[in-house]
Amino acid sequence: MKKTNILFAVFAAVLLLTRFYGLEMEDGERFIRVIGWMDFLWLAIGWVLANFQIQAGLPEIFGDGEARNKWFLPFLVGMGFAVLDVVAIEFILTNEPHQTLPPYTQPFPYSIFLYFAGGLYMELFYKLIPLTVLLLVFEKFLQGNLKKYLTYFIIFLLSIWEPISQLPSDPMWFVVYAFAFGFAFNFLQIYFFRKMGWLYSVLCRMGLYLVWHVALGIWIEFWVL
Repeated sequence: MKKTNILFAVFAAVLLLTRFYGLEMEDGERFIRVIGWMDFLWLAIGWVLANFQIQAGLPEIFGDGEARNKWFLPFLVGMGFAVLDVVAIEFILTNEPHQTLPPYTQPFPYSIFLYFAGGLYMELFYKLIPLTVLLLVFEKFLQGNLKKYLTYFIIFLLSIWEPISQLPSDPMWFVVYAFAFGFAFNFLQIYFFRKMGWLYSVLCRMGLYLVWHVALGIWIEFWVL
């Protein structure tokens, strides 16, 4: 519990730094995304629930020794998915040449802070909070096959929640790609969460964001524009 509290205190400090950094970056000319105070509320809720992982039938958020020795696996998986996104969106999808930073990037090095905060929000809102709450309810009130099948159903719903909420409008091949990509990515994240601990789902997200948002943004900002 002490390690968990220290980790979330660090998360809170990084979010606070990111907010003030973003406000400082705003100049009226560039599109600068600034995190809101609601992010701190989600962090606080996640902070509480992070201490109930065992009761929910999940590993501790840091995982055991074996999980910690394999921390790089979810990180590399996330990076691999990001490479697929870069190829699909930057080299296959028909786009006008970049004249400014696209909305899925931000100026470097602010991008490191923003997308760390953004990835943390996604892992709290789409993973830690709903999965922990629902599994706590299942552990208390359900048993046997009903609990097992409902758990599988919840995993399926959480795997499609994010991709459905972010589906593009066209072209059709890209809609199918985005949904399949999003489902596979979120499903693997939940696998890492349930087998290794929540922190490894976070690492998977950070691997994705490091390539897709940060590295791609650096390339566009310093070599394309």
